[in-house]
Amino acid sequence: MNGDNNIREELEKVLKEIQAYSRYLEKADKLDFRLERISRILEKAKIRDILLNYTNPRRVFLINILVGIGRGLGLTIGTVIVLSLLGLILRQFVDIPLIGEWINNLLQYVNMSETEV
Repeated sequence: MNGDNNIREELEKVLKEIQAYSRYLEKADKLDFRLERISRILEKAKIRDILLNYTNPRRVFLINILVGIGRGLGLTIGTVIVLSLLGLILRQFVDIPLIGEWINNLLQYVNMSETEV
């Protein structure tokens, strides 16, 4: 009988260890699922690309140079378009008595500076 009790105790001990390991595996599976989910979210956000771009100083410098050139060109082209449209609109008001004289003087000044250049 004593041998049977020892075997039962050993079996119960092994059974408890198996249950503990199964709980541990369930927790590991849940953690693995969460990590996979986080990985998919980060992949969608393209965090890897962002980190690669901003950890390489040469790439950051090149990107900033290109962005600066683009902004400068965009600002210049936008300013030319707005000022050209403003000039076209102001030319329509040259015949108005008070405003017309001021606009006419302004247009003459602009024309003089064009011929000097």
